[in-house]
Parts: sequence; C-alpha cells; structure tokens
Amino acid sequence: MSHLSAEHPVYAQKIWKNGRIYTENEKQPLVSALASCGQNLIFAGSDEGAMKLAGPDTEIMDLQNKTVVPGFIEGHIHLQSYGESLQMLAIRDRSKEDILQSVKEKAACTESGKWIVGGMGWNNEVWDDPSYPSREELDAVSPDHPVMLPRMDGHMIWVNSKAFELCGIDEQTPNPEGGEFFRTASGRLQGCVANHAADMIKRHIPAPNQEERIQSLLTAQKALLSYGVTSLNDMSTSWENVCDLKKMYESGQYFLRFSGALRDALGKNADPRLHEYFLQCPEIDLYDRHYTVRAIKILGDGSVGAQSACLKEEYSDRPGHFGMKMQTDEELYQMVREAAEHHMQVIIHAIGDATIDQVLSVYKRVIDELHLTDHRFHIEHFQTVTGDSRERAKSLGVIAGMQPTHAPNSASMALRRLGKERAAGAYAAGLVLKTLGMIAGGSDAPVAPPNPLDGIHSAVTRTNGKLEPKGGFFPENALTREEALKAYTIWGAYAQFTEKEKGSLEPGKLADFVILDQDLMAVPADEILNLQVLATVIGGRTVYRKQ
Repeated sequence: MSHLSAEHPVYAQKIWKNGRIYTENEKQPLVSALASCGQNLIFAGSDEGAMKLAGPDTEIMDLQNKTVVPGFIEGHIHLQSYGESLQMLAIRDRSKEDILQSVKEKAACTESGKWIVGGMGWNNEVWDDPSYPSREELDAVSPDHPVMLPRMDGHMIWVNSKAFELCGIDEQTPNPEGGEFFRTASGRLQGCVANHAADMIKRHIPAPNQEERIQSLLTAQKALLSYGVTSLNDMSTSWENVCDLKKMYESGQYFLRFSGALRDALGKNADPRLHEYFLQCPEIDLYDRHYTVRAIKILGDGSVGAQSACLKEEYSDRPGHFGMKMQTDEELYQMVREAAEHHMQVIIHAIGDATIDQVLSVYKRVIDELHLTDHRFHIEHFQTVTGDSRERAKSLGVIAGMQPTHAPNSASMALRRLGKERAAGAYAAGLVLKTLGMIAGGSDAPVAPPNPLDGIHSAVTRTNGKLEPKGGFFPENALTREEALKAYTIWGAYAQFTEKEKGSLEPGKLADFVILDQDLMAVPADEILNLQVLATVIGGRTVYRKQ
C-alpha cells in the first residue's frame, strides 16, 4: 500500500529493499522493502512494489538481506544522569578493591577539597562480601576529598567522612522523611545514605553549567543511537533539561525523539520554575515531532537493593524493617489530581508491594473523581507483585513500565531481601504481561546500560550479560521474543500516546527503524547479546552507522 496516485504522483525520496523487515504491523508482519518521503513511510511491502515508487532522484539502499525492526523506544531513562555517568569515574559492577583504587588515583590528581563523584554505580551483590561498604574504606584512600559514589539502583550513595563534614551531617543528624543515614550498631554514620537523605548531600556537589550539561546530553545521544534507540521517555526532566533540549533542537544538534516526564514539578519540594512550566504543558510534537512533555514523574518509594522499597511484610534480611513511602496517601493524591486536571500523564515509581497498592488506590480515586478514560497512567518498575495488584492495574488501564535486565542482575539480592516466595513475583515481566496484556520496556539508565537488545535478551532468557544466573531467574517469568520486541516498539509507543506515529513500520508512520546484522528472531537466544546495530534511522535519515 502506498500514497501514490496517477493524478498526484508521490515518488519516494528513499527506498530500502532486499531486507528482512519485521514491521510490528499485524496485517503485514514481514516485508522486504520500505519507502519514505520526508519523515514518513509511504510504503512497506515487496521490492517490486517499492521500486514502482522510484523517481529520478530516489536514493535506493540495498539491505543485503539484513534484519530491520522498528526504532527502539527506550521506555525509562534518566537522560541527563546517563550522559553524566558516562563521563564520571567508572565504577559499574567493579570489585570494591578496584573502586577504591580508582578513587585513590583520582584523588592523587584532583585539587584538595574538590568532590570526587562516581558514575552509576557500585553493586555490592558482585563483591565477595555483599554487605554495604563503609566510610572508613573511602577515608583510607581519600581523606582530603569529599567522595560520593552512587549505588547501581540510584537510591543509595556511598560517601566518606569528608563528605559528611562538608554537608554538616553528623551522628546527631536525624533521618529526613523518606530517607535514611545508615548507622553502625554503636550509632555512628556508616557511610551509606538512601533516598531523601542522599539529597542532603547531593545538593552540596557543584552543579554543571549549561555547556557541561549539553555535553552530557550529546554523550548520551551518541550512545543511544549506537544502540538503535530512536525515541525515549525521560523520567527526570528538570527545568535545565527543558532549556537545554530546546536550545539543542533549535540548533539541529539533537536527533532523538524526546518524551519528558517532569520531576519535582509538584508537591512540597517542587522547583518553582518547573511548576510554572508544568502549568504551560502539555507540549506535544515540537521541533518537527521531536520534543514532547506531557507527563509528571513521582517517586513513590526507593529500591529493594537499598532496603527502601516499601513492603507489606518485613525484609527477610532486616527484621522489623519495611522500607518507606515517599508520600502520604493524601500528598500523593493531591499531586496525581493536580497533574490529571492539567491533562498530564502520571508516572509513578513504585517497587514495593505496599507502594504499588498505595499508587493503585490513589489512581482509582482520581480516575473515578475526574471520570478519566484514556489516561495511560504508569507504574514504573511494578517490581514486587503480590495480592491482586495486577488485576487492579488491569481494571484501571494502568501501564507497567518494566526493565528486564534488572531481574537477573538483582537475583541474589532479591532472594536474600525478599525470600524465595516473594522473589518469584519480583521483576516478573512475564507474570505482569499475562494480566495487563502489554508492558513498556526500558533500562532505567544509568542504572543499567540503555541497550534494548540487552533488555530483549534478559526478557527472553532471564539471564544477564554473563548468562547468569544459570537457567535464568525464575524463567517462568520470561517473555517470548515477539513480546520482548513489542515492549520496546509498539507497546512502548502506546505507553507514550504515540502508537499512531511510531512503534511499527507501515505507511503514514515515521520512518524510524534499526538495521541489525543478524535476525533477532532466528539466532539462538543467548546470542541476542551479540547482535550489532548496523544503522539507526530517524525520520528517514541515517543518524548512526557502525564503522
């Protein structure tokens, strides 16, 4: 099918032929050719059909039987933080000894008193001793520089004594609401700090200027394009992000399709500038369908790894501790209602089953009061599944945003923190999908690298890049390849109200797609990890090509 007619011929500007193209269009799931005019596809079908649209100036590309899939939609990323993490001290999944050595080397070449900040993030689960690290270990390698190293989940930081000193925090400092200073048995500050308590330290770290922020966004874009990402959902859009991205789109520096969820726009700690911008939203399809802000992001609790996700039953490895909610029921209700009244989508981070229940109850109250229909509210992570939460989410039309790589990477921690019975329902993408009918895939970068092929591999095998745990983490919660691809394409598009524009390859939709070196649907499951992105195309323009 094309838009060509005898009366008004529309010739293709570009044709891609001789490929194996998975369209995610149920009526035409596999084709060999695509044709575009401007940013949109005008044809998906046979080589012969595509060539009928060729004009004298049409550019024709031979795919050489390579595989094509719709452009990947990264459903959950913290864009600014991801870009910054790529430029900071690398500590991801390294041993504690390697991290301490890197801090020591960084301190040796850093002016005394300057902060040493790590990228995301250390993971005690891969250490010989999985207990939380101490400030004294950092003091030994960096006594004169304040150090802040984020844990891999983003809900805990590891700091030294100099950092506590500069921030005016000591043994008498109380835990703030929604946060915790971890302490030793004798009451001394231990060195690990969670959630809102971590914010009391982070605010003392000098903020980057606009030039540095833009460089981080460009660094993130370069990596994302190499992964085949064409669209993203940013889950922590700040006022600075709004200003920087608009400047970059105006100057032609940014190619990714951005959908932002404003963080800290509502509630008692709202940024006044961001709240004022919120009142002007939603902004949809600015800069030639590249920039949209139509969502609000709210943090409901913390993480299981940081023991700050709020659970109905106590942590298996910390008797009497249940985690914490970030808002009271009434506070959360006021934020959700205000957002909904301004026609904004609501996206809430909820990991613990107690927080998931809280969010569902608040959602139901607001949906009923305002008679909302196509709201597409999210629960991000939906990580600890118990009771009837799936059925309640289904009845309300709530979308689950899930991150498949988290499951195998958190396997040993989940078993220790939750016990086997609860762990069987944790990070359970397949279990949630069976009830909700769709999930939106993402990475939570910089918590995990935003490579959708990694996510698809983990969703299918329930293992990580090292093919661990052996046999998969509760493999009954796996997705099929077809389901996993949908989570990063057409379901991801639906989750951001764009299923009529992208997520599948069919006439009238955007020419956003990825060319792979092998067939995603045919290679052995473990080898999905080895697939290479050969090219990334956005709006018919090749914005990345593997050298």
